[in-house]
Amino acid sequence: MELLIFIAGFVIISIASRQIGQTLKLTGLPLINGFLFTGILTGPYMLNMITSDAISNLRFVDEISLGVIAFAAGSELYLKELKHRMKSIVWITSGLVVFTFVLTSFTFFMLAEFIPFMKDMPLAGRIAVSILAGAILVARSPSSAIAIVKELRAKGPFTQTTLGVTVIMDVVVITLFAVNSAVADALFTGLRFNFMFLLLLVFELGLSLIIGFLVCKFILYILMLSVRQTFKNCLVLGTGFFIFVLSAKVRSFTHEHFPFEILLEPLLICMTAGFLVANISRFRKEFSKILYDIGPPIYIAFFTLTGASMSLDILAKTWPIALTLFFMRGAAIFAGSFTGGIISKNPVKDSSISGMAYITQAGVGLGLAREVIVEFPEWGTPFATIIISVIVLNQIVGPPLFKKAIKIMGEDHSKAESSDFEGVRDALVFGTGGQALALSRSLMSQGWEVKIVLQDNGKPENFHDIKTVHLPDLSRASLQNIGAERAGAIVVMLSDDENFQICETAYEHFGTQTLIARLHSRENFARFQVLGVLIVDPATAIVNLLDHFVRSPSSASLLMGMHKEQKIVDVYLKNPVLSGMALRDLRLPFDTIIMSIRRRRVLIIPHDYTQLEAGDLVTLVGSITSLKEVALRFDINTENALLDMVEKAAPRELAGNPVKTEVKAIIRNTENAGDRFDRLVEKSLVMDLKQGMDKDEFFNIAAHALCETLDMHPSDLNRMLKEREADVTTVLSPGLAVPHIIIEGEKKFSILLTRCKQGIVFDRSTPPVYASFVLVGTRDERRFHLSALSAIAQIVLDPRFERKWMRARNDQALRNVLLTATRKREV
Repeated sequence: MELLIFIAGFVIISIASRQIGQTLKLTGLPLINGFLFTGILTGPYMLNMITSDAISNLRFVDEISLGVIAFAAGSELYLKELKHRMKSIVWITSGLVVFTFVLTSFTFFMLAEFIPFMKDMPLAGRIAVSILAGAILVARSPSSAIAIVKELRAKGPFTQTTLGVTVIMDVVVITLFAVNSAVADALFTGLRFNFMFLLLLVFELGLSLIIGFLVCKFILYILMLSVRQTFKNCLVLGTGFFIFVLSAKVRSFTHEHFPFEILLEPLLICMTAGFLVANISRFRKEFSKILYDIGPPIYIAFFTLTGASMSLDILAKTWPIALTLFFMRGAAIFAGSFTGGIISKNPVKDSSISGMAYITQAGVGLGLAREVIVEFPEWGTPFATIIISVIVLNQIVGPPLFKKAIKIMGEDHSKAESSDFEGVRDALVFGTGGQALALSRSLMSQGWEVKIVLQDNGKPENFHDIKTVHLPDLSRASLQNIGAERAGAIVVMLSDDENFQICETAYEHFGTQTLIARLHSRENFARFQVLGVLIVDPATAIVNLLDHFVRSPSSASLLMGMHKEQKIVDVYLKNPVLSGMALRDLRLPFDTIIMSIRRRRVLIIPHDYTQLEAGDLVTLVGSITSLKEVALRFDINTENALLDMVEKAAPRELAGNPVKTEVKAIIRNTENAGDRFDRLVEKSLVMDLKQGMDKDEFFNIAAHALCETLDMHPSDLNRMLKEREADVTTVLSPGLAVPHIIIEGEKKFSILLTRCKQGIVFDRSTPPVYASFVLVGTRDERRFHLSALSAIAQIVLDPRFERKWMRARNDQALRNVLLTATRKREV
């Protein structure tokens, strides 16, 4: 009965803790700090609402929570997302572990005389406590790091490496704690360090891993059950709790019946199970969903009880110790991350500030501190108090430092860009009727920039809240003057002839991403359809809509925007890290699904094993918040992508100076006026090949086309192009190649623009090339060579490039794709 009273009181306090945490979050403090504060306030040293007896009786809350924390830590280590930067991750992780563990363990040992519970300990005891402290202070906080990344919409190599290190660190620290816990237990029990001890240690770790594998199998069995989700959640919680009970029983049994103890590490067991479920099974998403659902109440209860357990009398005497450990840990982190970054050949700037990203601590560190109380009750509580104090300081200081580091690296994205799902969200609406006005206001409410195009000089009174532009005629020049070539969507609601003239101009010269026309006569349907225009026929639109509502009311209401919390959007995949990844391996938010993929003008209905490719147009449905998160993951840091593309394309003959540094200077010393590259394109050779071919045939044709301009024999050009391709492929992305060579002489530079709708096969294992830019120049044109590569990279990174390139009607239209592109132009 007494236990039920304790539980009921603690539940009420936990509910209050949630509200206090949400309130303190408004001040910029992490939620965890609010939960800890509530626990301290209601604990035995202040209001005594959670008494010392209650804390002892509620120990099972710790064990259930620690199981969930370990499951989550293991499931976060998803190898397929880390492999692209594994070298940096491994070296930085190694540097952090070595420096932090050694320096903080040594500091804790040297401060033993000033820590009350360590004063009377023998040397072996002091060493045991110190190595446990060092192991715990190695821990990071993946949840805090991920929250900051989402808040800032951060993306780039620095952010990716930081998240990889933070996630993998939890696995390392739990393993390190398991080893040190066994060593500490041996030191306190007087077990000799010999071959038998090492054999016992290896046996304990091996047995923990084997049990972790068995627990994984049991969890998979739970996930396969056809029962309510709530029952599955309870079984997973019970599994974690059972592991702690089993560990305690095994330790007690071996202590009574054997001359040694077998110390199974429950956190290592649970972490192993979580890792295996996430990486080798098809139930990763469902398991992650369970952990996501049960996480918030578990964390509230755990951190509130942790706060209540803090010994404030010990903290009053040892706060200088906590402060010293905080600063020493910070110094160790900066030294370790810098050393690891330099060894992995990361830029010095990245390495010098990367330590700012690894200060934060939370769940796993607190969990390990609480486990020390369970395993070493004689001195565990005062020890945990000091460690928790350090963790609280890290949790207060860490997030602002991480935010600062992301901003220094230029990988944060402002919220104003958060709705930029397709790269361009501006629309021109041609028409003055009520439907044009209603459409414009609807698009504006979704974050689009809309202009209504008027053919008359006057502006209707009811258009006061919408931007309007005047169009004197339907010529190409007039359309360019109102910005039609940069519009992401054009909606025409005029007469059929006027609509067709606008669509044809946009199709032929602008490559507009989306063209929509309201049709007046069905006789004109075919000619609009040839241009790829999305046609709305008022005569049949209502009938079709009603038909969809009858046959599929849910999907029809979703498409009509009747579910305000759910949206459908198209997102271009530009992140090269995700290219080649199967959908089953793509960790999407739980409320988001992929409906279709459009690839090289072919619509694909995807399944779990469909692989993504860079340039895919992916249709998603989900909540607005989740869609923003996915759009950010699919996007790239434009400058980093541009620099990487130029560095990859730059010929080895131009490698005298760091290419990235020089190209970055070229990009930033630019404006939007015409430049030498534009003048070169205006006079460039253009080939529109009608038949598909292999690269050898293409190089032969290109060599004959360029030989007269460069005053070289075609066979020499052909040989140099083939040698360059054999050295390093010039295919920079699916469908795009930039063959380029350096020739002898001075002040020579030419470009050949090539389109091949049937495709040029450079390699049987890669998609055919549809756009090729052949660059040939002398060595003294180094800077312009890099400028040209930079210009091409900026142009092809525009998600509308492929569609414009494939739609161009003639040679001049192909040139115009480059001349009218939005890019930085050299001063």
